[in-house]
Amino acid sequence: MNNISRLLFYFLISMSFINCSTVKTNTFVEAAPFVITAPYYNSWVAGVQGGGSGINVFLPVSDIRNIVVDSIHFRGEKAIVVKKGSLIVGRFKTTDNQSRDFIMSSNPEDEYQNRLVYKADVSPFVLANNECVISYRLKDKRLYYKISNLKKGELIAYPSAPPKNR
Repeated sequence: MNNISRLLFYFLISMSFINCSTVKTNTFVEAAPFVITAPYYNSWVAGVQGGGSGINVFLPVSDIRNIVVDSIHFRGEKAIVVKKGSLIVGRFKTTDNQSRDFIMSSNPEDEYQNRLVYKADVSPFVLANNECVISYRLKDKRLYYKISNLKKGELIAYPSAPPKNR
């Protein structure tokens, strides 16, 4: 091996070690720096055929200062959170009651009316059906907090239209 090849070989080996050292592990905390009271989830289904369905995870929080909660992991999926006052909500779509009418044709113009297929963000965590993980940032550090024993709320069946004579 000549000197240039040897130098290149050592450079590649050293870069691989540097790359391995920068891989970050999931940092779980034992206690969250904020208070979560009575977390729960409930399923919903649209009142019209093909209107969709999903699960919403509700986390009532307090004392949430200098913390940015960015996602919730639940049942193998990851959802961006919506914060409404002191409530953090994660919305997950399910495959029930989804429109499945696809036009398959050799002519691309015939397929123009097809809807895009929803692809969920996959979560790296293995969780039970009543567990979720909150991903948040505190002082430029990503941390995770696992919530077990989420309570299951009742199914919400949205009506297809408002009641008449109302």
